Amino acid sequence: MATSQYESERPVFIVGAPRSGTSLLRRLLNRHPSLAISSETDFNHYVYARRQSFGSLADRQHRERLVDAYLATQHIRRLQVDLQGLREALLAEGTSYEAFFASLLRFYARTQGKARWGEKTPRHAFLTESLCQWYPGASIVHLVRDPRDVVASLRRLPTEPHSVVGGGRLWVACNRAAHRSAYRPQYLLVRYEHLAAEPENELRRICSFLDEEYSPAMLAPDGDPAGALPWYRRAEEAVTTARLEKWREDLTREEVALVEWVAGAQMKAFGYRPVGETPARLAVVRAAAVALFDAVRQRIVAFPAVWYYLIKSTDLVKEESARERFTRQPSGGAA
Repeated sequence: MATSQYESERPVFIVGAPRSGTSLLRRLLNRHPSLAISSETDFNHYVYARRQSFGSLADRQHRERLVDAYLATQHIRRLQVDLQGLREALLAEGTSYEAFFASLLRFYARTQGKARWGEKTPRHAFLTESLCQWYPGASIVHLVRDPRDVVASLRRLPTEPHSVVGGGRLWVACNRAAHRSAYRPQYLLVRYEHLAAEPENELRRICSFLDEEYSPAMLAPDGDPAGALPWYRRAEEAVTTARLEKWREDLTREEVALVEWVAGAQMKAFGYRPVGETPARLAVVRAAAVALFDAVRQRIVAFPAVWYYLIKSTDLVKEESARERFTRQPSGGAA
């Protein structure tokens, strides 16, 4: 439930489907002199989804258990902040789950000498309604990208669907969830294609929405420790149109038709025009079977991490280690 202590704070949350350019947008906004947008915390996955396991954070012992478990993860260590100082802040301030998250991001902002805090975790698309309730002044920046490009890009990540049907369903689910907050005045839809083609114009529009002055520093590439992860490195580079419509090279005609079959209604709503034909019934059946096989394969390979999550284990380091071992495996290319 929203409380008065957050009425004057104006956090910024970037959400969307994975591989939609959220890392790029996070880097651009984080360069703004007033905005501190942290890299992925996976707060919902590692913390809020396990609130029954960790218990009420009003209890000091429960709070200590969560703080020690969460601060031991690489997700938090990659923020490169003073962990002892962060621990003290969370123990003092994190007396509820919304207060815990705010304290974490507020501390990150202080390390950058900025007053306004925020975060980027794509799958927090499923958390936007809670975020807006917790923090009445929050802004939701929903980044959407052509589903055909997203599906083609997802194949390069071992933790994401490699099938066109699985990737298309993930794109639909994430964007549908984020769009549930579209009725709120603090929701802004940004298309990746517009950001890549006219970055200054789009950033000016985003800054206006956030009630901030545009800063040219936002378009000056710099380094980021999170960029050590291979799929984040491109987000450090200058904004380019080179990745637009890569699906025309990476997907077959049948695969394009299948993505459009899965995501058709939503892609039209977000302004993307289908160009393929309706897939044949046999192609749909075959693609559905491949998607099922891919989903089962991923769950088997990632079983240790999946098991920790299913039982809502509080041993976050073991789950994260299992997930990262899976991440380091070569990705497949299933259709």
